[in-house]
Amino acid sequence: MLYNSEIEKIPISNFLKGSGLVGVWCTNAPSHIEAVTEQFFKSWGLKYVATWYWMKVTQGGEAIRPFGSQTEKRPYERIMFGCSGDRRYKNPPPDMCVVSVPSAIHSQKPPLVEVLQEYLPDQPACLELFARYLLPGWTSLGNQVIDLQHLSLYEPSLRTPIT
Repeated sequence: MLYNSEIEKIPISNFLKGSGLVGVWCTNAPSHIEAVTEQFFKSWGLKYVATWYWMKVTQGGEAIRPFGSQTEKRPYERIMFGCSGDRRYKNPPPDMCVVSVPSAIHSQKPPLVEVLQEYLPDQPACLELFARYLLPGWTSLGNQVIDLQHLSLYEPSLRTPIT
């Protein structure tokens, strides 16, 4: 785990080419939300543009837990977007909601590649820091990148291999 002061020092601008879009998954704690928008984004030279929500539902479409509690976990997580430079593409609009059944694997976020397409160039150069799995066409960095590539997580193919 990194402290906020360490995250703030990540040289994000070294990874961005021209105008870029950065998404940061954030807990619902007010102190973390403020750290992203007021500390990290400012340190990284980004302007806050939007927050999206990932609503976690059961296979029956119900929220995985009640909304009301301020002290317990909530049935949603947030991703906050910041941009650098003068973007030639639309910024993500605020307050969008992505709804999905969470993975059985702890802390695995839904892939947002398709829902972000209209806010990115045709062939974006994408990077995921602290990645927990590989995404096609992305560069993934972190100390857990291949953890979810383990053979035990996949079913064997019934097809005969081509030789």
